[in-house]
Amino acid sequence: MRSNQPQEDARLASSPQWREKMRYYTYLKPGIWLMSLPLVGPVLQRAWIKEETDANWFIPVNEAIPSGTRYVLPEDILKRLLREADGIFAMAACPCRTAFLCRQYPRNFGCLQLGPASRDIPREIGKTLTLEGGLAHIDRGLSMGMTPTILYMESEAEIFQVEKKRLLSVCFCCECCCDVRLLLRDGPDRYWDLYNHRLPGLEVVVGSLCNLCGACVSVCYGGERVITFGSNRVEISDRCIGCGLCVTACQEDAISLKIDLKTDLIEALMEKVAVRTQIGSS
Repeated sequence: MRSNQPQEDARLASSPQWREKMRYYTYLKPGIWLMSLPLVGPVLQRAWIKEETDANWFIPVNEAIPSGTRYVLPEDILKRLLREADGIFAMAACPCRTAFLCRQYPRNFGCLQLGPASRDIPREIGKTLTLEGGLAHIDRGLSMGMTPTILYMESEAEIFQVEKKRLLSVCFCCECCCDVRLLLRDGPDRYWDLYNHRLPGLEVVVGSLCNLCGACVSVCYGGERVITFGSNRVEISDRCIGCGLCVTACQEDAISLKIDLKTDLIEALMEKVAVRTQIGSS
């Protein structure tokens, strides 16, 4: 079967919304540098990173999270979102991987856009999926080892020219190209603190097996902004976004994820999502 990728690329290139989305990446790294400058940086941070706008929730990849006698899996959370969403749209390509010429993962595997506003996204950018198609998209992303991230981004809705409160994104991110990861690693504290959230009720626990090797600090997006060395073990601050990278990196199995038994993680997340978008409000 002959690939239709050239036609798909031409269709994307014809979309003004796609070109506007890609233009963002031209200024991303210079913008991060400008925000680090002593005088102009704080001004730009307040202008570009506004309170009560964007929100990111991180899903640990392939980590079964204990909740009493049962476990919560990443796909449980994502598939609940899809089942409650009135509309599923798959981007024809990932703008991050396209912009940074990703060599590890396919550039033509894009984000999902959920909610009523997804029906108004220009069809040059992607296609509408059935629930079954959306669930299959999730399974494929997880099978490739990508990191799913739930995003509410007002700027995304503005680019697509759709209603902000009726759209939610599920991105399948790679560590090498994701713009959220780049901003977490190199961006200002203001970005970290305002936009990025741990799943409600999720706890990251450091046990007595910790030998202070520092492997967790080196893989954490925030490094010592999030994980510090205590006298007997590392200490993880409230800034932790619960991505689970430290759990995987720890060779001593000293770090684990668990859910506070007083919290129904999925219901609590749906409530937080519903504050910003109609998804989860039913």
